[in-house]
Amino acid sequence: MKITEVEPILLRGETAYGAAARDEASDNGDWQLIVRVATDEGLTGWADVETLAPAAVAIIAGQGMSVLGFRTLGELLVGENPLDVSRLWDRMYVGSAYYGRRGIGMQCLSAIDNCLWSIRAQAAGMSLAALLGGRRRERIPAYASTLFRETPEAMEDAVRGYIAHGFRAVKFGWGVFGEDSGRDRELVAAARAALGPDRALLVDPGWYPAGWKNPGPMRGRREAEALCAWLADYDVGWVEDFIHPENFEEYAYIRSRSPVKVAAGEQVATVWEFQRFIAQGCVDVIQPDLSRCGGISVAARVAEMAEQAGIELVPHSWLTHLLTGYSLQLIATLPRARFVEFNVSQSPLTRGIARASFALDADGTVPIPDTPGIGVEVDPDFIAAHRVN
Repeated sequence: MKITEVEPILLRGETAYGAAARDEASDNGDWQLIVRVATDEGLTGWADVETLAPAAVAIIAGQGMSVLGFRTLGELLVGENPLDVSRLWDRMYVGSAYYGRRGIGMQCLSAIDNCLWSIRAQAAGMSLAALLGGRRRERIPAYASTLFRETPEAMEDAVRGYIAHGFRAVKFGWGVFGEDSGRDRELVAAARAALGPDRALLVDPGWYPAGWKNPGPMRGRREAEALCAWLADYDVGWVEDFIHPENFEEYAYIRSRSPVKVAAGEQVATVWEFQRFIAQGCVDVIQPDLSRCGGISVAARVAEMAEQAGIELVPHSWLTHLLTGYSLQLIATLPRARFVEFNVSQSPLTRGIARASFALDADGTVPIPDTPGIGVEVDPDFIAAHRVN
């Protein structure tokens, strides 16, 4: 089997990121990149990637250079055997080393790696979880993942809606959080009151102390410690990704003093970074994002590190159903698994890309597909209607 095409597909939508006063929030609904890897035997892998979509097209299928390290990812793969996933990861990493290694290059590599794993599972006639070593569970509790609303009343309305759908846990993140410290506490208090004592509340404050609309200096040590201290008053299950992702030392320092569990890792990439992040004691919950970390190839090794370190692994998966599908397959293989992140804030663009049968059961769990590949199919008509390249 050989790879015949690596196609970046750029999609355009009309919805802005953010949260209104009472309506459901929206993720990135203006641009989205998905990747298709085709083979000469008719097997195809699809994956999404959260990155600067228009620029990513050139990295995958633009004009490369003759010198090793400046090649496009597509030209490195066409003609290769898609089943040689590990070798092709190294080939992409070295072949793009002078402009890649992290950031947008690694994010594109991650999507392609996921496609290759999907193709490999399809070729074997088994689910990705089975290919990775076997399913340890058939379902997993899901938490509703959304943005902070603007008022306590809107927070309560949102929580009641998620409870009505069956969720036993909710994560609020970013949105207006950080713009007003008094309001921050009111919003968290409202969510906790509406959830009651038997449901989990998770908080993702974002990196910026003044909110995502006002990027500036990162939180200082005293601010981070104070944040963890008052969040503990509301029985928060974890505080997520609230320190600059490259400041490993600060994560370790705050985690050693925080009364709340610390979760992070969505911006960490490559096995080597995860080794340092975990070894330095940065987190209680490691959160590799399969569209950023280096794909399934890296995430599967992170799972081994997490088990050895005695920490939890919950993939970050706030994108389309494709990313949820890959995350579920990884979760199915874990010795211990607590949650899958369920993006309830999908825009019309991210929601329409893939068809999925994910359904929240009455007990708040989501069944994990056990069909060849990842159990998610794209909608070709929707893609054709929204693609711009």
